[in-house]
Amino acid sequence: MAEVQVEKKIKFAEKEYDLDTGIVSFTFGNGKTLDVDTNSFSEETRKQLMLHGASQKIGDSYAGAKGNYAEAIQAATDVVEQLLGGIWRAARGEGDAKPRLAELAEAIARIKSVSIEAATAAVEKGTDEQRKQWRSNAKVKAVIAQVRAEKAARALEEAGEQTLEINV
Repeated sequence: MAEVQVEKKIKFAEKEYDLDTGIVSFTFGNGKTLDVDTNSFSEETRKQLMLHGASQKIGDSYAGAKGNYAEAIQAATDVVEQLLGGIWRAARGEGDAKPRLAELAEAIARIKSVSIEAATAAVEKGTDEQRKQWRSNAKVKAVIAQVRAEKAARALEEAGEQTLEINV
């Protein structure tokens, strides 16, 4: 039987950045690399880049909402809360089955009576296996459910007197 060779598709470009140096690197599929030192930009340009990045990051959060304003607003709010908590990347999960890092950190902060910042730092240092173990803890699950219920209650309060147009 002949072996089938599957050629791996080369990504057009890869992007990386270094927070310490301020250098952004673009490595193209042909092997050429472009390094950009953001420190060489004017203060105004750096500020525009920062604001563009915030706009893009928060905007990306609701890209899949498909006309559901409540979902979009919640997704944007969640990203802002994560950023305020010092979390740049939330864990990717399977819907609500896997709490985001921000929820996990908030639950741990409440259980251990520590600051969100301290809990966030601990969660970020943890391995995926440790996070999985923490998420499976009954207390953590209960507190995450409480956090979600509080968010839902706030959303309900904000909805106010909105009517629901449906014939039942």
